[in-house]
Amino acid sequence: MSLSIGGSFLYLGLISTALTFVLWNRGVQMLNAATSGLYFLFQPVVGSLLGWLCLGEQITWSFLLGLVLVATSIWVSIRFAD
Repeated sequence: MSLSIGGSFLYLGLISTALTFVLWNRGVQMLNAATSGLYFLFQPVVGSLLGWLCLGEQITWSFLLGLVLVATSIWVSIRFAD
């Protein structure tokens, strides 16, 4: 195992994962659990956008349709909550 591969594993395992959970837990503290759970649906959207930005992947019309559906479902859930 080379140093760059080991460093990559450490970065993904420690820094990225730990930072993600710290930020997620902070978000749950700031919002209630039901509302913050809705924002979890944005995870594939953000992953796709980062793939487009960092890796040059293509964004298709189906991605845009999915983005609209996810955003609309979150808006409806928050807007018309009990």
